[in-house]
Amino acid sequence: MSHKATNWLADINPKDLTNAEFRILFVLCDCHNPSAGCFPKQSYIMAKTGRGSSSVNDALTGLEGKGFIRREQRTNPKTGKREATRYILGFEMDGTQEPSPNSGEGKKGSKPEQTGAPTPNSGDGSISGFSADPSPVFGQNHLRKTGVVYKEEPVKEPVKEPCAAAASHHQDLNLVLDEIWAAYPRKGDQLATEQAAKALIEEGANPADLLAAVKAYAKKSASYDESRVKLSQNFFAGDFWRRHVPVAAKVASRDEILQARAKTILEGKTFLCRSITAHAAGECITAGLVTPQDCLQAGIAL
Repeated sequence: MSHKATNWLADINPKDLTNAEFRILFVLCDCHNPSAGCFPKQSYIMAKTGRGSSSVNDALTGLEGKGFIRREQRTNPKTGKREATRYILGFEMDGTQEPSPNSGEGKKGSKPEQTGAPTPNSGDGSISGFSADPSPVFGQNHLRKTGVVYKEEPVKEPVKEPCAAAASHHQDLNLVLDEIWAAYPRKGDQLATEQAAKALIEEGANPADLLAAVKAYAKKSASYDESRVKLSQNFFAGDFWRRHVPVAAKVASRDEILQARAKTILEGKTFLCRSITAHAAGECITAGLVTPQDCLQAGIAL
């Protein structure tokens, strides 16, 4: 955590943030490097906070709406592949407030910051050169005493321990979405494209089929005028994308779909099981192919 990020976070009124927003803002500040910026992956934020994808996204949206952060989506100009999101913290934005008396920035007589070996996560030297006083809420930490009294509030939602399997699932999903975006011939809105593809996967579509359809369409439309090629966010609307799934990759019947889905549940394949909705699992239960206990053991919430 950089010195400026530490002071800025310490000066924020706790009442301005929800429990989830504070946890995530703390992680962002911890990853901030004054010379390089802040680029943590969402899977890393989830693992450090123990929160799921929707909880993290809601908190990030809340922080952005309150002006504490700004997200910048970046794309490699040569490959078209999505790169890590950059998080601009409040003190880095134009028009930020002058340093407060508590922050120590610009005040004479402040102690020089100590140097130290880079930390494994932030790559930014020592966290702070000031002596640390344990806070009443967080115990031993690296924040300077600011005079702000933190009031403990009950956690409004269950706090889950970081799950390596869940983090791995999101990492795998992001890789698939990156491949889809890189392969598509006419790129439009990247976020809308990824959300459309992700929604299909969560409804039970095979990620491999989506990628195969994109590659087949890219090959087919190579000779088209650009205006004839669908924008990426429109490709997954309706059943248009299904027309381009290679025949060999298509499942022949509904019974085979249910049997393949039941096999995935029984084998407990983490990545695929987490893309199976409660409704899809219920169809397998109704067909007598799996039991509710099989679904629960595979990590599917019914």
